[in-house]
Order: sequence, then structure tokens, then C-alpha cells
Amino acid sequence: MLDYQKLYANHLPAAGPLYLCLDCETEADARANRCPACKGAIDVLYPLDHARIGAFDTDPNPLRRYRDLLPVTSEEHLTWLGEGNSPCTSVAPLARLLGVRSVHIKDESRNPTKSTKDRIASATLSRFKGIGVREFVMASTGNSSTAYANAMRLAPGFRLHIFVGQQFAYRLSYADHPQITTHTVAGSFVGTGDTAMDWARDNGIFWEGGFFNYARREGLKMSYIEAYQQMPAAPSHVFQAISSGMGLLGGYKGAVELNHLGLMENLPAFVGVQQESCAPMISAWDAGRATIAREDIIDNPDGLAHAILRGDPTNTYPYMRAMAANTGGALVAARMDDVRMAKGLLNSLGFEACYAASACLAGAMRMAQEGSLAPDSDLLIVLTGAERPLVPNPSKFTAH
Repeated sequence: MLDYQKLYANHLPAAGPLYLCLDCETEADARANRCPACKGAIDVLYPLDHARIGAFDTDPNPLRRYRDLLPVTSEEHLTWLGEGNSPCTSVAPLARLLGVRSVHIKDESRNPTKSTKDRIASATLSRFKGIGVREFVMASTGNSSTAYANAMRLAPGFRLHIFVGQQFAYRLSYADHPQITTHTVAGSFVGTGDTAMDWARDNGIFWEGGFFNYARREGLKMSYIEAYQQMPAAPSHVFQAISSGMGLLGGYKGAVELNHLGLMENLPAFVGVQQESCAPMISAWDAGRATIAREDIIDNPDGLAHAILRGDPTNTYPYMRAMAANTGGALVAARMDDVRMAKGLLNSLGFEACYAASACLAGAMRMAQEGSLAPDSDLLIVLTGAERPLVPNPSKFTAH
């Protein structure tokens, strides 16, 4: 399951993007988020033999720079919202701390809403323009919804319905807007998503798809491609804190595509990090399970990093497991004390990392402590965002 090298070897398109199920390899329509045959995730393969991408400094618009690796068939559909081009900095003190050759920090907190999720909004609205979607429903713990809400200010003609669990409503950082309706739901993030999907179906409105919206993964992929171009050599390991894991999956796919284009010699090992208090994927990984079992699920998840409090990753764990296994990577639980320490270290070095982003470094710290990183390792650590300043939250909620 999920080997992008084999998928491209078996299905490299001659012209135009090919939409394919990652599980059963059934072809799908561009409007599909999940496979009509097996409900697996749909992804996009590109005619790489004809693809060209610009160097990092050739165009300020990453959507144009990497258009040949994006699911956009027309230039007029590109909807750039000002994100991207975030710094990727070599941090010698962290390399010494971890006992490795180098550590590069890709700082996604520099995006407009201080989160890598801004890339999701740009890629998704570009996709939606192409398939004729102007109204959609999505669920979020705060970062994605804030990014999409910011997009509504900049991209007229769309209508957005945001569903959020009551426990995460405080993380919404946008004011009321005529293009946005905000719905609150009692219960977990997973339960909120189920409610949102049901409401979208009952009202005949397009479901944005979350992890299964391939444009999300393709948008996040651009942060990794930027980092691969910014670093002096390919990383040996890539770390990111994960909830569903869609960003890391995009990074894996981007590495395979650059490798095919001759722009990246070796594939890194990809490492997904969760906080120890809510680590269902690591529970299944450590037990050698191919799927999430009941004993892995956290019914009432809690922890410092609220953005990654997903207690039931049943639908997405198999993709993370395959990614880690195929690349010689791992799924790692960050100790809570290390998460606190990592946040302090990053802040002292000038990075505005939130707890979720700090968990990423804490995972690398744990691997270093356990002797899993060789002295000649070159690490890429993706900081997914920062704590946002308090801004007016939406005042009008529709309860469910």
C-alpha cells in the first residue's frame, strides 16, 4: 500500500494529471475525494517526463513555480493567497544538541495566519475553481478554518461553512464575514467531522474532504519542495508533528517527484511525531499493527499540542504506516517534558513555535536520546505554525 515510486512506475501519465486511488489504484474523477470502489484516498500523478519546476527564487508565487506538480489545469484557476517562501534555516546549536551533522528548520509560522495550513487554502481554492465548486463545508480544530476564513477575505465568490468542536472554538482566529458560517458541535474532532459530513450531504453542499482532499496534501507538499530546494543537500530525515499526517504525506510524494526529475538524489526517512498523551498512531506502529485497533484509540484526547489532538486516526494511519515503512522512517511519541523543552529552545532561538510544532523537535530529541540518529544525519524539521495573537473571534455560531 502507498508506494509513490511504484505508483509512478506503473501509472506515469503521458499528458495531464491522473487521479488514482492509493489503495486499489482505480482511476477517479477530479471531483472525487475518496475512491468510488474502495473509499481509499485519491491522489494525483503528473506527467513527470514533461514537468518543469522553477528554482526557489525564480518566482514569488509558489503556485506558478510548482504548477507542473499541482492539480491545476489552467493558469486562471491559480489562487495564491500570499503564503509560501518561508525560511529554511540551518541551526547549528540544535545539530550539536542532537549529535547530528545538521538541522534545518522550515519555519511555516511566517505564513499569513502563522500556519502551514495557508498552503491548504490556496491549493484547495485553485482546485475548486477548476471543478466548479463555490460553496463547501469543512471541519477543523482551528488552523485550517482560520486559513480558509482568511482566504474568504481575499477570494470573492466562495461560500464557506466551518464546523468546529466546542472545545476548540477558542482557537478560531477570524472575525465574522458574510462568506462564512461557523457551526459548533459538542464532542471530539472526529465526531465534529462526522457531523459536518452529514450536514454537507443533507444540504447538498460539497464536502471539503479534510485529509482526503488531495489538494490539501498537494498544497502542503510545496513547503517541503521549497525546503528541499533551500537546503544545500537532501535531508536524511524529515520530521513533522502529525494529526492525520497529510502534510508529511505530501512531503513524501514531493520527494519522490523531485527524485524522478533528477532534482533529489535520495529519499529521506520520514518521521511522524505525536505527543505522548495522544499518540494512537504510535501505539499501533509500536505494536506492529497494519490498522488502528480499539486499544489504540484515545476517547478523550488531551495534551499540550491542541492542534494534533486526534484520538482516532483510523482512516489515515495506514498511509502513515506505509510512508514510514517505505522510507525507513518511523512514528514517534514525543515525551511531554521534551515538548516543553523543545518549545523553550525554539523560542530562545527566535522561532515562534506552538506546542504542535515543538512536538516535532521533541520527536527528534527522543530519537537522538535513543541512539536512532547517526552522527552524519541531516535533519529537516518542519515547524507547522506558531501561537496566533488574540483577534476577534466569530460572534455568531450555529449550534449542532
